[in-house]
Amino acid sequence: MKTSINTVQGGTRLVFDSVEGITNTVERMHESIAQGPLLFAPVKPRRAHGLIAAGVYRIIRGINAGLREGVDRSFSLLPRELRQAGDSSAETRLVAALNGVFGDHLEDTGNALATPMALRTPDQTLDVNDPLALAAALPLASAHLVVLVHGLSLSERSWHRNGHPSIGDRLRDELGHTPLYLRYNTGRHISANGREFAQLLQQLCNAWPVPVESISLIGHSMGGLVIRSACSYAQRDEAPWLQALQRVVCLGTPHHGSPLEKAGHAFETVMRKLPYAEPMLFGRLRSAGIKDLRHGDLLDEDWQGHHPDEREPAQHGVVPLMPGVDYYFAAASLGRHEGDPLGHLLGDMLVRPDSAVGIHRDELRRLKIKPENCRTFHEKNHFDLLDDGRVQQQVVEWFSPSQQITARA
Repeated sequence: MKTSINTVQGGTRLVFDSVEGITNTVERMHESIAQGPLLFAPVKPRRAHGLIAAGVYRIIRGINAGLREGVDRSFSLLPRELRQAGDSSAETRLVAALNGVFGDHLEDTGNALATPMALRTPDQTLDVNDPLALAAALPLASAHLVVLVHGLSLSERSWHRNGHPSIGDRLRDELGHTPLYLRYNTGRHISANGREFAQLLQQLCNAWPVPVESISLIGHSMGGLVIRSACSYAQRDEAPWLQALQRVVCLGTPHHGSPLEKAGHAFETVMRKLPYAEPMLFGRLRSAGIKDLRHGDLLDEDWQGHHPDEREPAQHGVVPLMPGVDYYFAAASLGRHEGDPLGHLLGDMLVRPDSAVGIHRDELRRLKIKPENCRTFHEKNHFDLLDDGRVQQQVVEWFSPSQQITARA
């Protein structure tokens, strides 16, 4: 894999950050052990080991910080053109995966690996602040926009999975829509991405080469939550682009939370009660974006003032679907049919079908979507929703004019 200087710099910084994190973990474990009685040692262990150990750990952290600063300064001396992010498929996938797991940390520390939000074609990043450049990049721009939003630890390349044409390609070729793809840091809070995405859509509409007649949004997994968050913030701000929003399609979106993240949190809760295991809980380093998936948090108030590792979720209201917008939800299931217990137990491996179609045992939290606008694809996993031919055909049908008449009836 050919790796850009930008990625090497960011990766090097992440290694130094990891050394610091491991040092802190070892120190905390040392302290946990020292708090209990040592075998054959009548002297209180904390006095015997605390001052010496603390000094050693400070020295290690100091050396690590010095090396990190020196390497950062060395990279900063390189010409800017050599420090541009790479765009190979392998490098894009690697950076996307790192952003999913550590994205909030990368952003907070100014790491070069942190992915800035941008709208793209499959080949290039678009400058939505320059109408002339946008027109030159999209000479065949239509009045009907569709923006595809990827999921956790993925990138816009995931829509072209296994070399298949993307859903965006089919909507362009069969219905004349102009597809664009969002690239973003999936480790940030969903609300942060949603707010920025709402602003980016307004900038896009302001610079679009022709008058915008309709906007459609398609989200896979976390992408669907980012879309719903963006719509909510656009409604609060009375953003003009919301008037052009015609439809939203969510593919495998955990509207009511992901069981995998819930299980990870439960395991961490149990391990935290064990004094010697608690310092080694590297799971606590899960990104803010991943933790938001536990309950499908969409807004700042869903997590602000509430520690994400607490057992009970913060009390927050339901974010309703936008009035006047056609919503379509697709779920995948490993089960062979609706009654197959495998599908109810495992869902699509990451999301259960009920969550993906907005069903909740609490009537107040259930999303008000027409049952006929939901579909479950059996014997499919979470990522099959990206490129499966039957899924793509269903999306094309949801976009067809006849379907819109039926949906609004």
